[in-house]
Amino acid sequence: MTGGAIIGLSLLTIVIISCVIALNNETKKKDKKSISIGVTLAGLLIIIGSWAIGIWYYNGTEAGKRALKTQESNFNGGIKRRVTVYDVEGDMIAEYEGKFDIEYDDDRILFDDEQGLRHIIYYPTGNVIIDELE
Repeated sequence: MTGGAIIGLSLLTIVIISCVIALNNETKKKDKKSISIGVTLAGLLIIIGSWAIGIWYYNGTEAGKRALKTQESNFNGGIKRRVTVYDVEGDMIAEYEGKFDIEYDDDRILFDDEQGLRHIIYYPTGNVIIDELE
């Protein structure tokens, strides 16, 4: 699960617990037990449902799997990859291999290799193939 999802579910849990405490303090003594049981059950259902949706999303959808791979790359200093750069005729210009994280936009790829050297590859005039290794 990504950091944002964990933080979101944790905040949801804190809000639900706070609501239960507030309702307990506001209700009359005879109604406290039934209201607190209902609110607690509703809160547990919301938490369980949220976790189930999160588990399904991150394990059952391709977008969720990509999000997990992105977080893995961010937290572990990158993924073992090979970057191969070709010119417009298809001749190989350069090849980089190592564990790194890649940033890209419409016209460039940026990454720092394992030696800490920054590489910026502008690819509108050629092709870049990035393969994950292992």
